[in-house]
Amino acid sequence: MITIGKPFVYDDGVYAYLKAKVEISQDTVSAYIAASHVIEKVHWRTHEDYPPKCWQDENSGLWFAVPLEYKDGLCADRGDAFVASFLWYAMITGSDIKSEAPLSQQMVFNIKRFLIPALCTDQNGYRRIDILGETTSEPVRNAAAVGTGMSCGVDSFYTANQYVRPDTPSRYRLTHLCYFNMGAIFHPDRQSKKEYTVKEFYDTTDRMSEEKRDLARQVADQSNMPLVYVKSNLDSDYYRGAYGHTGVYRNCAMALSLQGLFSVYYNSSGGWPGYFDLTLTEGSQHYEALLCQCLSTESLAFILSDYTTRFEKTAVIADDKLAQKYLDVCFRFNNCGTCSKCIRTLVTLEILGKLDQFADVFNIDYFKKHRAQAYYKILLTKSGDAKDDDAVFTRDLYKRAKEKNLIPFSSYLKYWLVTILGINKIKKGAKHLAKRVLSPDTIRSLKARFSRNG
Repeated sequence: MITIGKPFVYDDGVYAYLKAKVEISQDTVSAYIAASHVIEKVHWRTHEDYPPKCWQDENSGLWFAVPLEYKDGLCADRGDAFVASFLWYAMITGSDIKSEAPLSQQMVFNIKRFLIPALCTDQNGYRRIDILGETTSEPVRNAAAVGTGMSCGVDSFYTANQYVRPDTPSRYRLTHLCYFNMGAIFHPDRQSKKEYTVKEFYDTTDRMSEEKRDLARQVADQSNMPLVYVKSNLDSDYYRGAYGHTGVYRNCAMALSLQGLFSVYYNSSGGWPGYFDLTLTEGSQHYEALLCQCLSTESLAFILSDYTTRFEKTAVIADDKLAQKYLDVCFRFNNCGTCSKCIRTLVTLEILGKLDQFADVFNIDYFKKHRAQAYYKILLTKSGDAKDDDAVFTRDLYKRAKEKNLIPFSSYLKYWLVTILGINKIKKGAKHLAKRVLSPDTIRSLKARFSRNG
């Protein structure tokens, strides 16, 4: 069982907080730790201090924090933001949620009627959970603001571009950009093999989030819109991972904490047209349209920006002066030019003939010198899993690049050598054999043998 107390609002002179006491039963904690051991593609941090010692503090709980100017937008009259926060946690562990605060009737009805039955079935082995608590159909009074996230990526720039157009009805026209610090920003490089403590991880996350927030604020200022910054301890004190599986839930929870401000919130689509998959063990972007419907309330409507492909979105923003100045797609948040997201974006821009327009944010000369390696990586990833971001997006890029004869022959050659002849496997095998043959024990044995014979 996950029990959520009544939310309350307070401030520390800098930030205003919406907070509620959260109690998670031991069997739920054990089930969550067990799930973290079997769900793949996740940087879990449940191996250290879990459940966190902070849960033992009588003042502990889940909180959302905003600058003081948005204090009146925090919604303590509903438990909606807290239920949305723990919904995946509850389903993955088979635990009911009980809220001591009223919940929006529309949201609870849709979650129970559509979302839970779709994700928790006899076939996949997940228990159909329940949400307990009083419901109300009374709307929360709000400022009728319209928001969307500004991460400075392709999706967010596209959404911001589309919903300030003159043909957008005033009720749906963007009024605010948002930056949500919810544990998504830091992706440790697996190749470095550095082990981060929980404190090191979240110190780095906070630092990087503040840098990203400042970049988003520059975009907001030049767009003549305010930036709403929201931070939370949802990841650091509760999830400790699983961002890819819970990103849409978290995004909606952040906006729901501000039901006194927003009446419409655009969730930037991940760019997966024609693809829909209902499963708790894959990314929430695979069923983001359903989540937007089910987490909407009588007061706040979540709208999926649309199902335009990532390539088409990039084509739309390619002439946007703000995107040319502030686009930041990188896993490392420095537009490194070598990670998969940078390569996909650079190849897209080359196909569109727009590379030079983004010289302020990418090292275009470096890409041009190493474009054969970039296209090799496109070839290598295009045949991957249908649920994998890289594979989905690179298949589209491969077709378009091939039509324009942009793929160097050397990229094809390397791809054929690696995939057909298995050159990489031969190299690995040779290295392994060399280590075995020339191991320290082997060298010592040979020296001893030669010294005896000599």
